[in-house]
Amino acid sequence: MLLRSIALSAVLAATAAADLLTIPINKIPDKEHIANLLSSHTPPRFAASSALATGRKLIRGSDKTDKKGKKGKEENVIIRDLKNAQYYGKVQIGTPPQELMVVFDTGSSDFWVPSSSCSDISENCSTKTAFDQSASSTYSDVATGAKKDFEIIYGSGAVSGKFGMETCTLAQDYTMDGQTFALVDSTDGLGQLYEQAKFDGILGLAFPLISRDPGVNTLIPNLQENGSLDKAMFAFYLGDETDGEMAVGGYNEERMQDPSKINWVDLSVPAYWLVAMDQVKFDGKVITTGETGGIMDTGTSLIYGPQGQVMPMAQSMGGQFVPQVGLFLIECDSKIPDLEFTVGGQPYNIPGSTLLIKDDSGQYCFFAVAIMQFAEDSEVDTLDEELEDKVVDEIEHIAGAPTSPIPAKFAGNTWLMGDSFLRTIYTIWDYDNKKFGIAQLKGSEE
Repeated sequence: MLLRSIALSAVLAATAAADLLTIPINKIPDKEHIANLLSSHTPPRFAASSALATGRKLIRGSDKTDKKGKKGKEENVIIRDLKNAQYYGKVQIGTPPQELMVVFDTGSSDFWVPSSSCSDISENCSTKTAFDQSASSTYSDVATGAKKDFEIIYGSGAVSGKFGMETCTLAQDYTMDGQTFALVDSTDGLGQLYEQAKFDGILGLAFPLISRDPGVNTLIPNLQENGSLDKAMFAFYLGDETDGEMAVGGYNEERMQDPSKINWVDLSVPAYWLVAMDQVKFDGKVITTGETGGIMDTGTSLIYGPQGQVMPMAQSMGGQFVPQVGLFLIECDSKIPDLEFTVGGQPYNIPGSTLLIKDDSGQYCFFAVAIMQFAEDSEVDTLDEELEDKVVDEIEHIAGAPTSPIPAKFAGNTWLMGDSFLRTIYTIWDYDNKKFGIAQLKGSEE
């Protein structure tokens, strides 16, 4: 089934920064996105990457050692399925510029698009707009000694290619010369999903620590370094059946209820956009204990939580886990309680009425909060089984290393906050100060 998108018009709005521009954000309609998710949804999971990070250099392979002779530890990396991506927009690459559609993804740090040879190697690449390096006068290979090969794993499989350098432009005015990105030749691992998707590639907006090449900065900070931006900052308004936008270089006050009341929260580690959440409530009851991590991720549509917290939520509604889609089947007339996240001392409520997914037939409904798996072999067979006393602890050996993107205090207690949460607020992403900002949307109730 081919995906259809809602083309969203560009809005050049009055903002806090005089030079602020916005990029229109396209949204895959809910009906088709749900059908895509239910085809064979793979929940995100923490998986070992067999990597040792030393400063800005990543040593691959757990048998490698650093200068002190210490063996490489496994670094926890979140592996996600592209079926989760629902919002995307335009980027221009090369000279003259070639326009491609990318997912603006705060849950990753790699920038990749299909190469002109991708359709010859991978059948699912035939519908994509590819970047033709031979048609650009500014393309160059990466420097001698730099990492050349690129590979990234998604829930459905791998994509691979090579790194290159090129002129890249956001919002038509912000241009970076010599931006490192990946030209992907093989997308076989993504299957039919990629062929049907409206986007061509991914533009990662997280920090270099989780990149396949941690020595390379991402596009927004590079635009600040070259003088295009005063602030290494961007902001999202994720439209819900309405126009959406990504602001570059600042934030759009016209989207906010009260710009003087931005809730700024420090990042725990500048890797993912990870913050400490005070607590999580479901049906008015606190369901978390101790420090709770929240990864803010525009590349994921749903909300994912630890097994020991999500399963009792689903169980309270008589939910039955369906392994084929990785979601909990519930009665369509179920009254789902509200879900509340407290961040930076402020509560943010997700109405229960928005946490129900209904299939095309209207006969089957699913709970739109799913389990974040903490190891590749973590499985949920049925809610009829007795709940384990503790959340699976496999994450503990991959969290908490000095350079780990997930601190040990969040081991087994981290939520992935996708668009179901992010579109209820206006979000600001500040690289310079390593902060995440939340503002109430104009017209919303405080």
